[in-house]
Amino acid sequence: MGSTGFDPVQTDAQILLPFLRSGESFLSGTAIARELGLSRVSVHNHLENLRREGFRFDAIRNRGYRLAAEPLTFHPAFFEALLEREPCPYIRRVFPFDTVSSTNDVAAEKLSAETETPFVVVANSQSAGRGRRGRIWHSPHARNLYLSLGLRPRLPPARLQTITLWLGLSLCRFIRNHCGLPVMLKWPNDLFLHDRKIAGMLTEARVDAELTRDLVFGLGLNVNAGEADFPAELASVAGSLALNLGHPLPLTRLAHGLVVCLAEAVEVFLDEGAAPPGLADLWPEFDYLRGQRVRTEALEGIASGINSNGSLRVLRDDGSTAFLHSGEVSLLKG
Repeated sequence: MGSTGFDPVQTDAQILLPFLRSGESFLSGTAIARELGLSRVSVHNHLENLRREGFRFDAIRNRGYRLAAEPLTFHPAFFEALLEREPCPYIRRVFPFDTVSSTNDVAAEKLSAETETPFVVVANSQSAGRGRRGRIWHSPHARNLYLSLGLRPRLPPARLQTITLWLGLSLCRFIRNHCGLPVMLKWPNDLFLHDRKIAGMLTEARVDAELTRDLVFGLGLNVNAGEADFPAELASVAGSLALNLGHPLPLTRLAHGLVVCLAEAVEVFLDEGAAPPGLADLWPEFDYLRGQRVRTEALEGIASGINSNGSLRVLRDDGSTAFLHSGEVSLLKG
């Protein structure tokens, strides 16, 4: 996570790191200054800036400082500090931002610039977030998390057909363990909680000579959004983790957990070179559509799981079976 020259984000991260390591203990400002090669005044100024950004430090004369509270919003320097304390070795670089046009766009630009992979782009907000088929992804500032993984898998496209499903299942397991909420995966790329959409995934790839040259996996997760944060057309169908928990979640710590989760899932997937054996075993537990009547542009029937290629199995009313490789699926209620 190193840098060259003066980088205020990196400096703030290095100041926050000793507080993460010390837990409840007080730290001497002089000791922090000595460790980082800064002046005592410089450390004090950085702590004051961090206070303005939502951190709270207890200060006791002759004992020093202690981190007492952190901001709920995503904080790039705090994210860097968390990764320093609990590294994610598989990820080569992490690029944290406050605001970007789209984390997928930034990831694609970095892939074009030959940035070492795998890397992660994570942001507090997006000005031009998007979902599948160019749909707008509503991205209110400082409420949710937006992140993208940049990869160069160098595998035939057919062997990557299930990567979105595998990463989606991994995210469902992480959120269930982290929040205790029964998150489900709606084939092929949405996360649902109590019949409301809380996340969307967007995988984009460039294929060269029958190999996947590079791939971007993007995630938009509604974390602390309230009902007033959604436009009218989404108010009845969108949800968030906080709306179900009854309290907000600290976005920076959640972002760190998500990055570790996705990195481990990608590593398993690419080591297997295809869908891990666990995909078929886990799918029924997280399958939002299973046993329900669905409709697409071409057919209607009962969703009956997936096959080994990740295609949705649909049982038609005449008893025949169809497999959907891609497309939009509507759930028919009642």
